[in-house]
Amino acid sequence: MSADFSKVPTRDILDFAAAYPLAWIVPAADPSTALLMPLLIETDADGIPLSILGHMPVRGPASDVLRRDGKAVFLFLGANAYIPPGWVSQTDWAPTWNFLSLKIEAASMQVDEALTKPAVEALVRHMEARAGSGWTVDRIGPRYETLLAGITGFRAPISKIEPRFKLGQDESETVHDEIKRGLGDHPLADWME
Repeated sequence: MSADFSKVPTRDILDFAAAYPLAWIVPAADPSTALLMPLLIETDADGIPLSILGHMPVRGPASDVLRRDGKAVFLFLGANAYIPPGWVSQTDWAPTWNFLSLKIEAASMQVDEALTKPAVEALVRHMEARAGSGWTVDRIGPRYETLLAGITGFRAPISKIEPRFKLGQDESETVHDEIKRGLGDHPLADWME
């Protein structure tokens, strides 16, 4: 069997990026300056992905590169696991690795200090909604402005989205179910539904 691991519904892409917001920001002009930062995907009213909203250190190699040339790739990696042959009943089956990943390209990134506060506060709202604590940046007090001075916000309009969700779609129903059972409570098991 073969499967196209890139045929992923938009809703699943958005759910994935919301669950795993930490991503590599890779500047096209100098990939060696890549850095990990939490990012949010912004959508239009119909749920179509429009842009990446985020922040990064003001004084960092990636920030300098992206101010000059805003072309970048964003690489998200979610749950992943080695799948051993011992989990499946098919005797000639080989081991594999199942995973969730997402590559987003942006032809231009707007690095703008005016986006810093909105980017940070949107990220905090997103993460705190998941955590359920109700914490807000107001609790930081006067130190908040000092912290904001060390980062800069950005928005990157999305030019291309390439998901790759390898979740056993290319396996028989029996093997798929055996893999899911072998994963137990691993996060990949839920994504295999």
